[in-house]
Amino acid sequence: MGSVVALTAPATASAVPLPLPLIVAAGAAVVGWAGAVEWMRVKLPQPRALRIVLTANIAATLLVAALAVAAVPVLSVLVILSVAVDIALFAVSQAVALTRLRTTTA
Repeated sequence: MGSVVALTAPATASAVPLPLPLIVAAGAAVVGWAGAVEWMRVKLPQPRALRIVLTANIAATLLVAALAVAAVPVLSVLVILSVAVDIALFAVSQAVALTRLRTTTA
């Protein structure tokens, strides 16, 4: 997803009132984050990795939702808010996984 965002940044920048470098940076950050999540999956205990990802996803949800407020066109707002919802749902899945881990390890 990050690669697609970065590679399509010129088209996105023409539709969304955000600077091109910011869109490219966001795409690159998603690619970097995917690598960090994979590293955590391999190197960290699962509950700790899940807590880190959960916290980051909550922060990302708030950031993306704030960007949606800054987007003027209605379609842009809806698209950006859909990304925020997607991230929030992933955060919920992390919380569910943490709860299940606590239940099975207790």
